[in-house]
Amino acid sequence: MTPTMMVPRTEPAPRPSRDGKQEFLAALHGLRPASVLDVGCGEGALLRAVTTDGVRGVGLEPEDAAAERARAAGLEVQPGRAEALPFGDSSFDVVTLEYVAHHVEHLPRALREAARVARRAVLVLDGWYDEALPSQRVMRDLDDWRKRIDRRLGMVHNPCPNPRDLIDPLLASGPLAIDYACRLELSPRSLAELEATARRHLEAVAPAPDLAAELDRILDDGRLHGCTDAGTLLLAARFL
Repeated sequence: MTPTMMVPRTEPAPRPSRDGKQEFLAALHGLRPASVLDVGCGEGALLRAVTTDGVRGVGLEPEDAAAERARAAGLEVQPGRAEALPFGDSSFDVVTLEYVAHHVEHLPRALREAARVARRAVLVLDGWYDEALPSQRVMRDLDDWRKRIDRRLGMVHNPCPNPRDLIDPLLASGPLAIDYACRLELSPRSLAELEATARRHLEAVAPAPDLAAELDRILDDGRLHGCTDAGTLLLAARFL
C-alpha cells in the first residue's frame, strides 16, 4: 500500500469553523477521558488542549515536519497511518479525528481501527455542506474541485464525509450510542478572493482544460447564488 500523504495545512477553500472546534473540544471534555489518541494530530493543538487538564494525550501524525514540531513542544507523537494504528485494543479512552477524515486514504478501515483502539468513544469533526442551499452547493463544488487537483498531485484529499460515511463502519464495533450534529453558519465568502486562490491552485497542474472549464462553471454558479463557508459535522460514538 502506498504511504498516506497529508495535504499541506494552508488556507483551504472552506475554513474550519472555530465554533465547531470549540464544540468538539467541549464534547471531548464532557467524556472526562483519562487518555486520548488524536489521529492526524498535526502540530498538536488538540493535544495541548487536553494535556493541560491532566489527560494523557498521544498523537499520531504521518507528516514528519509536523510531528517534529509537536515533539519539540513536549508532546507525545508517533508516526503511523490511521488505517493501521500502532496500538493495542482498547488502549485509549477516546480516539479523535479532527478535520482528518477527508485526508484518510481508506476511511472505513480507519474508523474501524479507531473503534478498536478506543475503550469508551470515538469523536469525529469534519466539514459539512447543506446541499439544499445553492450557496452551499457552490462551495462544495469548489472544495471538491480543489481536492481533485490535490489528488492529481499525489495527495490524499477526499470529499467531506456525510454522517453515513462515518456511522456505517462503526456499526460492526459492537453496541454503540451515536450522536451527531450538522451545524451551518452560512458565512459569506468573497468570490473574487476564492477565484484568485483557485486560479493559483490550477497552475500546479496546468494545462488542465477540463479543470479550467469546471472552475468557470462553478464561478458562474457563484455569481448567481453566492458562496458560503462549510458547516461542521460532529459525531460521537460511545461504546455501551
